[in-house]
Amino acid sequence: MILVTGGTGLVGSHLLAKLTKTETSVRAIYRSKKSIEKTKIVFKALKIDNQFEKIEWYQADLLDYFELEKALDCITHVYHAAAKVSFSSNDFDELMKVNVEGTAHLVNLALEKGIQKLCYVSSVASLGSYPNNKPTDEEAIWQMNKNTSNYSVSKYYAENEVWRASEEGLNVVIVNPATIIGFGDWQESSTAILKKVYDGLYFYPSGANGFVSVNDVVKAMVKLMNGDVKNERFLLVSKNMRFIDLFTMIAKGFNRKAPQRLVSKKLAQSLIYLDFIRSKLTGKPMVLTKESVDTAYRTKTFSSQKIREQLGFEFEDLELSIKETCGLYKKNKPQ
Repeated sequence: MILVTGGTGLVGSHLLAKLTKTETSVRAIYRSKKSIEKTKIVFKALKIDNQFEKIEWYQADLLDYFELEKALDCITHVYHAAAKVSFSSNDFDELMKVNVEGTAHLVNLALEKGIQKLCYVSSVASLGSYPNNKPTDEEAIWQMNKNTSNYSVSKYYAENEVWRASEEGLNVVIVNPATIIGFGDWQESSTAILKKVYDGLYFYPSGANGFVSVNDVVKAMVKLMNGDVKNERFLLVSKNMRFIDLFTMIAKGFNRKAPQRLVSKKLAQSLIYLDFIRSKLTGKPMVLTKESVDTAYRTKTFSSQKIREQLGFEFEDLELSIKETCGLYKKNKPQ
C-alpha cells in the first residue's frame, strides 16, 4: 500500500491522479477536510472523478509523531510531497518545523516500520551553483550565502534527513524539480504565476529560471519508485528560460496580453515596503519579498542530463504543457 503526503498540493494531487489509475491501494494524508476539495477539483478537471473514491484519506500532521505512525500502518511505499513553501523571512520557524522536523519524523517512522522505498520531493533550492553560469546539476554543492532563502535552507536540511535515513537502511530516491507548472490551486506556490498573468501582468523582471510540468514531475517519481534505482537524486527541468518568455507563453494560453515593460530590480525592491503595507491592511500574504525579488532578477539554469541519460527520460514540450494547463484553468477556473 502506498502513502502520499501533501496529497492536497500541486504535486500530490496529480500524483494521486496517476496512482489511482492502477489497482494499487493509496492512502493520503490531509490536515483539514476543506483542503481535500483542492484534490477533488484536480480530479474533476482531469475528468477522472470516479478514481477519487479509491483514495483512503487519513487526517494527520507531519509534526504529530503518533498520528503519523498510525498513518504508516500497512504501508510499503511512501511519496513525501508535503512541504511549506514561502519566501517570507517571517516564516523561517514554520519552514524548519514542517520541512525539516516533519521529514525527520517521517523517515524515522519509515525506518521503524520497514518501509520498502521512499520518494522525497525536494527542490532545486537545495542544490548549489557553479561559477561561469554553468548549469546546476545534482553534484552542485549547496552553500549558504547572502542570497540564500529560508526555503532553500529548510529544503537542504530536510534533504539531509532523507540522506541520513538512507545511511541507516531506508531505500530512497529524491527528485529536485525546478519551478513546477500545472493545474491546481492558483493561489498557492508556483501556480500563482499563472494567476498573475491571467489577471493582467504589465511588468516583468530580467531574470531566468528552470521550469518543468507537474506531469513530468509525477511521471519521474513513479518511474523511480517502480524501478531499481535507489539512494540517488535527479534534477527535473524541462526548459530554462527568461521569465518574460514564460509569461508570454502563459499569456498566449489565456488569450491575454503579455507584459510589455521591464521593471528594474531597484524599483521592484522599493515596492516591497508598499506590499508590506498592503499585506497588513488586507491580511493577505505579501507578494513581494526580498527573497522573491532576488529570485526574479537572478539568472539560473539547470541540467536534467542525468535523468535523460540514466533513465532515458523524455520531458513534455513545455509550451504545449502550458497551453494545456491554461485550457484546464479556463474550463475550471478556481476562486
